[in-house]
This record gives sequence, structure tokens and C-alpha cells, in this order.
Amino acid sequence: MPFTMIETLLGLALLGIGFIGFMQWKTQTDGDPRLKAEVERKNQEVGELKSQLIESKSEKDKLSGQGKELYDRYKSLESDLKVAMKERDGATARNTKYETKDEQKQQKHEDMVTKLEEAKVTLEDERMRIRREDEERQQKALEERDRMWAEHEITVNALLGDLVKKPQYSFTGYDNTNLPEGFDGSLKPDFMIGFLEQYVIFDAKVSRSQDLQNYIADAVKKTAKKVKGNEAIYSTVFLVVPTDAVATLKKLSFYEEGFTFYVVSPESLEPILASLKRIETYEFAQEMDPQERENIIDMIAQFDFHISTRNAVDFHLLEHGIETLNKLRGTDSDFAKEVMIKRQKIRNVNLNTADVKLMTSDPAVVHQKLVELTDPKAKLAEEDRKLA
Repeated sequence: MPFTMIETLLGLALLGIGFIGFMQWKTQTDGDPRLKAEVERKNQEVGELKSQLIESKSEKDKLSGQGKELYDRYKSLESDLKVAMKERDGATARNTKYETKDEQKQQKHEDMVTKLEEAKVTLEDERMRIRREDEERQQKALEERDRMWAEHEITVNALLGDLVKKPQYSFTGYDNTNLPEGFDGSLKPDFMIGFLEQYVIFDAKVSRSQDLQNYIADAVKKTAKKVKGNEAIYSTVFLVVPTDAVATLKKLSFYEEGFTFYVVSPESLEPILASLKRIETYEFAQEMDPQERENIIDMIAQFDFHISTRNAVDFHLLEHGIETLNKLRGTDSDFAKEVMIKRQKIRNVNLNTADVKLMTSDPAVVHQKLVELTDPKAKLAEEDRKLA
């Protein structure tokens, strides 16, 4: 817009100069004073216009310089704007990336929280399941314990009843429904046996108490109080409890009111009876007369000599047999190889168990077998016997 106005002024100035020149020419030609004055006035105006033209040109140059400066600043700003926009785009991209990562982290956090909640629920369910299983297991254990205790007394009495009937023990057994004549009926032991003119008590303890140790200690005191002063009762009393219960007890022996109490399992009853029988036999041997004792000692000595001699002879024969077999197997010959091949085809000797048992129980059978071996009878065919 400023450049258009300057061009207009320049055009007007040129027109004015042309007009003045024309008027001067005309004045010089006509010599009119009025026109001459007008020409001078116009000359003055032309001078002013020239001054304005110079000023306008100076202003134009100034504006042109400012325009170039503004253009340069514009280009610089445009470049800065491009750099700023590039940085902005980079920052936007980085921000988007950070926001994406943040969203991913947030999602991952939410997923972890969800999984944690699920894990808590699963853990609680598992804890409840384990608790239910523990309660069921404890309930089954209590039921099994109650069943075990309920059957224990009957089982122990039946076992003792069978054991005392074995020939190697042969004790007289009593239960609380079959007591010896004149025995104090207030005691009513579960089971007892006659032993050296006294009675050994076997008491099957039945308990549903959680603290079995205290129950046993209390039972010892009560039983000792009942049998105190009763000379018919042997000084050792056996309290029979289930095998599993024995393993839970820290103390298995007690001494109370002059009696020794032992807590034992059903599996130990037979060894106890065997020990009592040995004590009883020893006591019986002490009561024998000298000749009976001498006969027994002589018989035991004969058995000892026979067994020792047989062992020695068998050992030497075994040693000789092993040496002979080693010599045979050490012989590198076709004959020895054929013997070994034939040996492998021979079946092992199967002993007749019933025959061995018969010979073991009755020496006369062994003697008869030896007679048959040393003096065999001729075997005749059926037709020959009929002819004879």
C-alpha cells in the first residue's frame, strides 16, 4: 500500500513539472505577468513536491530496509518456527510414547492387581480346602481312635486267651467274668494268669482322653490303690494299650505302692508270657530233688555234645565237599565240561515237608528209615508175590 501512494505522487510531480515547463514556455512566448506569477508559484510547488518526493523516496528506502529486515526476521522466525514445530512434534511423539508406556504400565498394574486378587481368592480357597481336609482327617483320626479303643479290650482279652492255651506257655487264664475261687471280686481285672501261686494282671486300658500320659498315670494310682496289700497279686502289673498309643507316651514304667507297672503293646504279650514261663520253669527247677536235676543236666549235656559234634563233622564234610567241587570245576577238560552241563540239567532236591516234620517229631521214624537204608528188602513184582 505505501509503494502505490509514492508512485502516484511521483506521477503527479512529473505532470506538475511538465505543466510548469509548458507554462514557462508559454509565458516566455506571451510575456503575461499573471502567468509568470503563476509559473513561479507552480515552480515553488514543484520544489515542494521535489522535497516531498525526496522525502518520500527516503522514506521508501527506509521502509524498504525495514521490509528487508522484517523479511529476514520473518525467515528467521519461520526457521525457528520449523525448529520449534519439529521439537514440538518430537516432544509430542515422546509424550505419546510415554503416555503409551504409562498406559501399558497402568494396564500391567491393573492386571497384576487382578491376578493378585485372584491369587488371594485362590489362596483362601486352598486354605479353606486344606482346613476342611485337616478337619476331616482329624475327625477320621478321632473315629479311628475311638474304634481302636472300643475294640482294644476285646482284642487283648481274646489274644491273651489264645496265648495261654499254647503248649509252650500253658498258663491258666482268668477274665473278669471267670475269677479264681476266693479272689476279691471288687478288683475285676480284664485278664490275669496264675503264676507261682500268685496272679499276674494284664489290664487293657481304654481311653478317649486327649492326654493319654495323664490318663495312664491316673490309672496306675487307682489300680495300685485297689491291689495294695493283696498278696495274691504279683508285684508286676501290665497295662496294655494299642501300639499306636504306646508311641505317643514318654513314660512307660511306674512304681506305686510297692507295685511296678509297665505300659506294653499287644505285640509284646507273647514275649512277656515266654519270659514268665522261663521264670516259672527256673523256679520249678529249684524245687527238684538232686537226682532229677542231675538227670536234666546230663540230658542237656548230651544234647550239647551231640549238636557240637554234629556241627564239627558237618563242617569238615562241608569243607571237604567244597574243596572237591573246586578241584572238579578247576579241571580244564571236556569231561569236566560235560559233567557241568549235565549238572545244570539236574533239578534241585525238594524236601517233603510233611516227611521232615514227622521225622523231626519222632526219632523212631528216623531209626526205621536208617534200618531200611542199611538192610533193604527186595522189591518183588505183583505177579512174583502172587506166585510166592
